[in-house]
Formats: sequence, structure tokens, C-alpha cells
Amino acid sequence: MAIRLQDIADDLNLSKMTISKVLRGQTDVSAETKARVLQRVRELNYRPNISARSLRTGQTYMTGFVVPSLEDRRVAAICLGLNKVFRPANYALVVSSADGNPDLEEREVELHLARQVDALFFCGRDDASDIPEALQTTSVPVVYLGQKSDRYAAMTVTLREGEVGRISTEHLLARGARRIAYFRGPRTAVADQRFSGYLEALRKASIGLRQEWVIEAKGGGNEYLYAFETLRVMLQTRVRPDAVIAYSDLTAAGAYDAAISRGFRIPGEFQILGCGNDPEICSIGHGISSIDLCSEEIGVRAARLALRAIEKRGDSGPQSIAVSPRLVQRATTRLLDD
Repeated sequence: MAIRLQDIADDLNLSKMTISKVLRGQTDVSAETKARVLQRVRELNYRPNISARSLRTGQTYMTGFVVPSLEDRRVAAICLGLNKVFRPANYALVVSSADGNPDLEEREVELHLARQVDALFFCGRDDASDIPEALQTTSVPVVYLGQKSDRYAAMTVTLREGEVGRISTEHLLARGARRIAYFRGPRTAVADQRFSGYLEALRKASIGLRQEWVIEAKGGGNEYLYAFETLRVMLQTRVRPDAVIAYSDLTAAGAYDAAISRGFRIPGEFQILGCGNDPEICSIGHGISSIDLCSEEIGVRAARLALRAIEKRGDSGPQSIAVSPRLVQRATTRLLDD
């Protein structure tokens, strides 16, 4: 027979409300009482009846998250941030991938709404021009992460993408670089914003753009090999770059090995800055400087926004939060006193 909340209350000679407060993490219960309740809960292996709580409150205590791909490590970092907020609040997070397919995006959104999630998070494709129709009509609080069409007023948590390019360029300029190549990756709205930041920083420093040093990689190829082969050729030219900004850490790793293979000292003769701050990649050699995209912070901000909307029964109105990226300096860029 399943243990009920009332059974624990009777056993400890406490009110059912007190037991409930302890399990919900409320602070207006003495430390001694809290310890007694939690010990008895463990001894009896008590599990809250989520279905009963849902019937009582009208909530499922479930949230959904539709992502373009589970292979993107940023998704894992966002989920870490979401769960930092949701676990203490006793909410579950259900994640599903659309695998870059717009039809699957629509289907996964519909499935989450059919589960009657209390809030839904949506992270669309970088190349998406629209959002699933179901998101435009649902009464469930929806929080958009990343790019979203300006045609829809909604809650959003985004990265200041233009700052990625600007901060990267300013960092290298401050460390003496003047001929900065830019590996911008496949053309997307995100890539365009980051490239604009690069151009802005060059203009402010009165440095002209050399179009031949702006490399637009083709999607679906090997980022490492493309960067390795491209930079090796660049470094053979009479007028060559003295630094490179890479659109990913894997691209930066290819650039790093290309410069080493040509005999350049890093960072003395050539500087490299990646993007993503992947600890596995950035730890190669003496360490690759990179831009941290603050995905965990984005998850935390989004979860807090969603919880407020749930408490207000969705009546929170459009809100927008923008998070700034953070530069992590390692050995591939010069220290200021070098």
C-alpha cells in the first residue's frame, strides 16, 4: 500500500500542512522538525503523488524543451541551467529534438502541448525564418531561446550575438593584432550578427577589411580540416594575417595546428581565438582562448522567467532578456604585459 502524506503526519504527530511545507522546501519550519520529516520520508520511501497534486493545482509540474539537435553541447549547458531552477521547485524537464527538421519541430511542440506542460521552451534552428504554428496560439507560457521572428511578441532569452564578434576583435586588437582573419562559418542570422560585431570593432580601430581574410565555410564539412587547410595557404602569402577569429573551437583547433605546422610561435607570432569555450577542445596545447556563450546562464534566466509566468497563470506579457558572452583567455592570445 502506498504511503500517503497523511500517514507521515500521523506517524510524527504533525499536521499534513507541515509535512507539505518541508517537502516543498519552505523555510518557516524549524530545522529539528524538518530533519524529523525528511528522515521519516526516507525510511518510508515516500514518493509524492504527482497526479493527485496535478488534480489539486491544475498543474502537471512538467516543462518541455524543443531543441534543433541533441548533439549541440550548448543544449546540454542550457538544460543544466534550467534544471538548476526547476529541481528545487520540483518541476521535471522533458527534452526533445527536431533534428533540424521544421516538420519535426511542429510535431514535437504539439506533443509537449498534448502532455499539458506548464511551460515550453523553444530553441529554433539558426536558419529558421518562422516558428511552429502551435506556438503562436497556445496559452501555455513559451520562452524562446536564441533567434525568434520579430513578428511575435513573446518571452525571449537571447545571447547578444553581435558582442561575440566585437569582443573577440577588441581582445585581439588590444593585444597587438592588426591583421585579423575571420572564419565566420556557414551563413546564418547568428553568423551575420557576429560578423557585424567584427566589422564594428575594425571600424572603430580604423582598420580596413581585407575580404580575402573572411572565410565562409560550407555547412556539413569537416570544420577542423577546412580551417587547417585554409589557414596553411593564408600563412604562405606575402601579406598574411597575424591572428584569426574562429566561429567554433574546433575551427580554432584546426587553425592552431596549421600555424604550428608552418612554424609560427603562438601567441608570439600568431594569435587564435575560438568560440564556444568547449573545455575538451580548448585544453589542447597550452589552451585556446575562446568566447563563452553563457548557455547555462541563459537556461537559468529562462527557467526563472517561466516560473514567474506559471505563477501568474501565463499572464506575464512579452519580456526579453539579453545575456552577454564572456571571453576566456588562455595561451593562444597574448597577455597585456607580454
